[in-house]
Amino acid sequence: MRINYFTYGLLTLFVFVNMLVSCKKSETSTTLASETKLTGIVFAKNDSFPGIEKASFTIILEDDTSLVYNIDSLPCGTKLDSVIATFYFSTNIGYAMFKSDSAEKLISVSDTLNFNPRPCRLRVVSEDQKNERFYHIYVNVHQVDPDLYVWTQTQTSLYTGSCDVHAENFGGQILLYTQDGINVRLYTSATGAVWSAPQTVIGLPSGADVRHIVHGLFGLYYAQGNTLYASTDGLVWIPTDCSATGLTLHNLLFSYNDSIWAVVSDAADDLWLATFAEGEIPAKQTQIGPLENYYRSAGERFPVSDFSAISFVGKSGRLRAMIMGGFDVDGNALNSRWNLEWIDTDIDKGCYRLENFTIEQPDFAELTGISLVWYDERMLLFGSTDADNTIIEYPVLESRDEGMNWYVPDSAQNMLPPTYVPRQRTTAVITDESAILLIGGQTRTTTFSDVWRGKKNSIDWQ
Repeated sequence: MRINYFTYGLLTLFVFVNMLVSCKKSETSTTLASETKLTGIVFAKNDSFPGIEKASFTIILEDDTSLVYNIDSLPCGTKLDSVIATFYFSTNIGYAMFKSDSAEKLISVSDTLNFNPRPCRLRVVSEDQKNERFYHIYVNVHQVDPDLYVWTQTQTSLYTGSCDVHAENFGGQILLYTQDGINVRLYTSATGAVWSAPQTVIGLPSGADVRHIVHGLFGLYYAQGNTLYASTDGLVWIPTDCSATGLTLHNLLFSYNDSIWAVVSDAADDLWLATFAEGEIPAKQTQIGPLENYYRSAGERFPVSDFSAISFVGKSGRLRAMIMGGFDVDGNALNSRWNLEWIDTDIDKGCYRLENFTIEQPDFAELTGISLVWYDERMLLFGSTDADNTIIEYPVLESRDEGMNWYVPDSAQNMLPPTYVPRQRTTAVITDESAILLIGGQTRTTTFSDVWRGKKNSIDWQ
């Protein structure tokens, strides 16, 4: 048989070239990675421990032992003994060994692991078996519930007798006023735990309704009839006759936009809002306009007494105010919730907007004898009675939408102790250390003179 040597040579060359290419491809595809870099750990969602899947880990690579930890601690009570975890690396690895106490486990795609030990250890060996890296893993869990309010009683009987009470935070001190129908007395404290001896207030009328004292930047103020009273220390009060204004001063509301606000009536017995800068006397608030028609159309549903009013910086960063409950000029208990805010209409212009939240929720209960505070971006309401003068069974309500809707707080997070008796006409105030003080109050049969201090665990956390 004759052999075509030329054809045979070409075939041999083709096979040789293909063998070289195949060898090159084989060498490229089998190059093994030398990296041991951990890039992330992800926890699987667990309905029993909400939020565990949000754990975010910081990884600090070191030459000897690298560090892995979560800056934002997981919620208090989160169990770590059976966490489904997935580990991510920058390249393929040879293997990774997870060590928890004395138990070791070769990790796969997703594993159920015990992260309780501090630290847990992870040994990572590179795919080419030439490198290894050790990691110490710390999974942080809040040891206290950040949303828990801790309530303690700091005084069981601060004062004697049946008294109306009101507290203001002024000049870094809590000023507590008591009114027994004969004298107005002043107690002071920095924290609500230790209080000064009582001092008899000088210059206020003997029957002053201390629940409507307000403070501004430079002083404290009280209004009654045609007289405005002011004090720079809370103890000595100076009266100013406001008869020339032609206004009757029903009560002061709050400090808002560098002015003190008041509800007043004119010679025609129509209600108005009035304002005055500190050191001056009240004048009708013409930017809102007369309130006689506005409020008479709602049956004089603006309060003149026993309401609670506060100003606060809302979640939007805008200064707002709330006037809630109380009695109107005819003595009717109100369910109104008036919300006040300044609306910018131009660079240097604007107007006030006053809105009654209850118009859209007419079934909201009438409330009197309440106390409001703005705390941790929510409004808290303490103590109240309804139109039948019945104490509301819940000692605290909260609103997360600036007074529109109200709820009973989660009892696992904010519940006053069982020894706290629901009441009305308590006074609530925030201290400089971000604690809430509840002082005094009364039921139909009992007057209280105790002091309770509450503080949310996370209020000071950064």
